[in-house]
Amino acid sequence: MQPRSMDDALKADLGRVSSARVYFGHQSVGGNIMDGMGDLQGQLGKPVIRVGELGSLDVSGDHGVLLHTKVGKNEQPVSKCEDFRRILDQQLAGVVNVALFKFCYVDFSDTSDVDAIFQTYSGTMDDLKQRHPNITFIHVTAPLRSVDRGPGVWAREMLGRPNRVKLANVNRNEFNRLLRQRYPADPMFDLAAVMSSYPDGRRESFKMNGNTYDSLVPAYTDDGGHLNAVGRTHAAAEFVSSIADALRTRDTTGVGTAP
Repeated sequence: MQPRSMDDALKADLGRVSSARVYFGHQSVGGNIMDGMGDLQGQLGKPVIRVGELGSLDVSGDHGVLLHTKVGKNEQPVSKCEDFRRILDQQLAGVVNVALFKFCYVDFSDTSDVDAIFQTYSGTMDDLKQRHPNITFIHVTAPLRSVDRGPGVWAREMLGRPNRVKLANVNRNEFNRLLRQRYPADPMFDLAAVMSSYPDGRRESFKMNGNTYDSLVPAYTDDGGHLNAVGRTHAAAEFVSSIADALRTRDTTGVGTAP
């Protein structure tokens, strides 16, 4: 499978995003996406969007910028909500006009209380949207892992042994279902959808207890979770397009105007 290549639509989206002031909070898969941004912009010969870690770039004036940094601690999703809130309140209020953050796949295990995680997330985002009306907030679905297959896996499942990888992916899917259900009209970077979609539109999935769940396309990863040189370009392209779509909506409705 080939990395995502530049086309006119993606080039136009890069141009639109280049004028915005964006903050992205993440951990390792987010770092993969930022590497994918570098790959995509490398196809143009020079960067269109100024990308840098928070604190590394001049944010004075009205020029666009994409700032990013790690938020919280892995396996502690509440810490990521709290850190995102702190950064917006204390460092970036009046500086950025678009903000988003993502959980990591390790924030969801087979025993996670998905409802509790979602309640913390939605409470954080609803509060931030109310207190920072000039910022357009973009939701991000939880990333997925790939699922092992084969006779060995089948045999263990037939013996009644829990497949914890699948169960954790079920919880990630459930969080994403709640997110899409709660915020159908809000801007969204559907990372899970791009991670589970082949370029031809087919979806990677598995079945459990009669239900079908999305999982990471194996060709997009080398370790089952992080994005490789192919997967990161597909995710980065959707990242850019999602921000561009949010900017188009903002320009039309006037909600979340620039600071």
